Amino acid sequence: MERSRKPCPFGLLGSNPSVGVFHFNKIFLKMKERKIRLTKKERDIIKKLNTPRKIQDYINNNIKYDFDNDSIVRSFRMVLKDRRANCLDGAIFSASVLYFYGKKPLIVCMEARDMDHNIAVYKENGKWGSIAQSRDQNLKEREPRFNSIKDLVMSYYPYYWDCFSDPEDITNLTLRGYSLVNLERFMPEFIVSEESLNHIEDFLWQTRYRFLFPRHDMKKFYRIDKKTEKLFFEEH
Repeated sequence: MERSRKPCPFGLLGSNPSVGVFHFNKIFLKMKERKIRLTKKERDIIKKLNTPRKIQDYINNNIKYDFDNDSIVRSFRMVLKDRRANCLDGAIFSASVLYFYGKKPLIVCMEARDMDHNIAVYKENGKWGSIAQSRDQNLKEREPRFNSIKDLVMSYYPYYWDCFSDPEDITNLTLRGYSLVNLERFMPEFIVSEESLNHIEDFLWQTRYRFLFPRHDMKKFYRIDKKTEKLFFEEH
């Protein structure tokens, strides 16, 4: 969702494609392929996308943002086939590539009062970074410079205001919490499925979220009231 006209100062990935190079481990890949059968095209693309910058550039230049088909949740394979992705599809795609370089396939769902956002996250030299699909550059990638997932999520907070209110009013910030999800629980569907992965979206509705700003009288974690959320979107 387009939310900001101001450039993000929180460390977008640099233009140097050699920074943060992932080393392609052929033995590791063969171990993965015992359960995951990739096409030659898929293998070739994964081999080329050996840095976070290259993964982000591939999304920016080759994958069209798709908000219209929000009922479809695409796997890595479906994103390549359709060349379209919303933020969840983009996170799944990026996490899939990272997986073949020995990273855990992690995504973070950032939950808000208006519209959620999903990013793929990875750790490099002890710091967290992200890769993302969005129509708004400020909601895309972050360099691996954050000490914690919360710090990373907070870098998105200033750009996350109510997208259904006055577009000139950027004071009504809506981001409430976040949840870190390991996609290995959906192995191997999140990589090779050719059918919509709606069960992953269902999981995100059911999982626990951590409050960004819990009050002293509140618990640190919460769950989404799906019925309330649906009514909200029907009204808007």
